[in-house]
Amino acid sequence: MLHTLVFSDIPALIAIENEVHAHPWTAEAFEICFKAGYSGFGMKKDEQFVGFIILALGAEECHILNLGTARAYQHQGVGTQLLLYALQHAKFYGARIAYLEVRASNVHAIALYRKVNFFPTGIRKGYYQTATGHEDASMFTCEL
Repeated sequence: MLHTLVFSDIPALIAIENEVHAHPWTAEAFEICFKAGYSGFGMKKDEQFVGFIILALGAEECHILNLGTARAYQHQGVGTQLLLYALQHAKFYGARIAYLEVRASNVHAIALYRKVNFFPTGIRKGYYQTATGHEDASMFTCEL
């Protein structure tokens, strides 16, 4: 079941973040998004969050900021459903394009983005922190 995220959902989002990302967002990062008025949607199964997406809308564009799926629910369509819903939401509110950054090494996320018609548009050098330094981000764009 899809759910519009609210401030009180942050602990559940952090639990997923900590499980699936080597360098997860902090509570403060989520708080900043909520205070800025960004949109967020979560998916629940049996009253527990299994995935979420955070996006910023403005100037006819949508920036996908974060997408996470609990490890036990990965490769089961949760990320796809969240992403497609977020893109519909963005289009409804006037976005004409969506874009995002993804770790260049994240082949599963890249496959998901390509599956829903995102295409590569560039590289951000050293965008992501790693245990030993930084990793490039691949930039992807999708026309809505």
